[in-house]
This record gives sequence, C-alpha cells and structure tokens, in this order.
Amino acid sequence: MSYSQLYRTLADVQVLHEYYLNSGSDSFRGMETDQQRLMFKNYAFNGFLQVIPTAQTRRILENQNLLLRTNPLGLQLLAQVEPALINEPAKPFIPLDNDLELHFLIKIGDPAFEIYTDLTLVKNEIFYFANIKPAGAPQNFPVLPIAPDQESDPEYISNAYRLDETLSKNVLDNMQVSPGDRFGLLGVLVLRMHGNPHQITNNDGKVPATPITFVMEFANRSTIWKYYFQNSDYYAETTGPKPLTKNGYVVIDQSQLTLRNKDPEIQSEDYVFDLNPYYYPAPDVRKTEIEAGNFYSVIYI
Repeated sequence: MSYSQLYRTLADVQVLHEYYLNSGSDSFRGMETDQQRLMFKNYAFNGFLQVIPTAQTRRILENQNLLLRTNPLGLQLLAQVEPALINEPAKPFIPLDNDLELHFLIKIGDPAFEIYTDLTLVKNEIFYFANIKPAGAPQNFPVLPIAPDQESDPEYISNAYRLDETLSKNVLDNMQVSPGDRFGLLGVLVLRMHGNPHQITNNDGKVPATPITFVMEFANRSTIWKYYFQNSDYYAETTGPKPLTKNGYVVIDQSQLTLRNKDPEIQSEDYVFDLNPYYYPAPDVRKTEIEAGNFYSVIYI
C-alpha cells in the first residue's frame, strides 16, 4: 500500500538586491516586466547572503512537517496539508499554532556586501527582518513589506531595521545562537504564523490558497567615483555620488567631474590638465576608500 503526501506553499520570502538587478542608472523597479525577467535570469541571492534556520527552527520544521526550499530569488516554505481544492485554503496536516515562529540567521556571504549595499553595519548590532516587531523595539520599527505593496511603492531595507546592541544580544540569546554562529551575522529573519499586520496562516489556521510573499529588498550604495590618472599628480572626482551596479553602464563625462591635485597648495586656477580625452569606466567595488564614513570608489586610468 502506498500513499502520497500533499504539500502547499505556506510563504515565500524574496531576497532582492538592486546592485545585481539595476542596470546602470536604470532602476529595477522602474523596468518593464520583460526587462525585470531578464535581470532575474542570472540572479541568485545566495551569492551574497546565506539563510540558515536556527537549531530550534530545524526541529520545528521536522516536527511540523514543514519543508524549506531555496531558489535564486529567495526562500519557499511549504506545509504538509490535507486534501483540498486547489483554489481553497487547506488544513495543515499538523496544526500550526498562531504564535508559532520560525527563526533564520542571515549571514553575509560576500566580503564586498557592505561596500555595494546602502546600509551601515555596526559591530554587535543586527538587523531584524520579520512580520512582527521585536520586543522592546520602538513602535515605528518596520516590518517586512509584501510583494504587492513592493511593486507599487518599494520599501528598501534600511538602517531602521537595525537593533541596538542590547536588543541584538537579547534576540540572539533568546534564539540560543552560539557565539560561533554570530560571526559574519547580518541579522535574523523571523516569521510568525499570525504576524502583525501580515499573517501567514488564515484566522482558522488554514494554509491560504494564495500564499503570502514577503520581500527583503536591498538598495545599492552610491559612492563618489575617484579617478587617478597614470603618471600624474592630478585626479578627478565625480561631482556627486554614482550608483554601484554589477550590470549596465553609467555614463561619466567631463561635466560630471571635478579636477583635483594631490598637492593641496596648488590652486585650481593653476591646474593644467585636460579631462576630455579619457574614458571613465565604472569602478570595481572591491577597490574602495572609506574616509570619515564616506565611501569612495577608486579607478586607475
């Protein structure tokens, strides 16, 4: 005798980054659908972040007959359910309590992540990504947006999601995260079945016919681009920050540059240098200077 198990998507979490999804100065969110699909073609979030369930959550997944899958765009959480029509809610095979929470560690997988991501990382302070507010956090602490809202009015992960050192320690201690697992930790992802304002299961505890999709979307950093000329004491800086992107091209011409000299005593009116003949490429994100908290991308030409 044989039988099959039925699973249904409980929730999705998209992990998006505009450093990879923008094309030069063209924003991913401003693209037509076909162009967005093209940007997704070579996208994989696990190239820059790792999502790892805590030991306690691994036990919950097993005991509740839940499955965790990853795909290039993020995470998919599935629940074993009893038979139901495809367009109707389904009863979980094992009931899911309203206050059931799943906890995941978000670890940085790319050493350059801080450079091309528009966030400020602070030692011993973690980011809290969730559909609930953490205990002790201010009332205006943000929760993760959902896909329909993100399409019409995108909200990017910001420093507002970062907990102070005390709250960070409390969260990690309560999750029983070991000191070793705190190394390289960007933050945590917390999903509660009945979050506020966004629930995963229905009021009656059933799995919806259309699962909810949370979106964790990072903005790309913009930096001052600094061009050093070979065998010259002159260099040029962009007049304003320019976006860092893996794809596309940002046009830089003479009108967007300010000429400088390494000798501060030489006045600008005495400069003798022609910016016009040069081609100004985009920077390698790994070649960056940080001065007083400001990021400068360095290019040698």
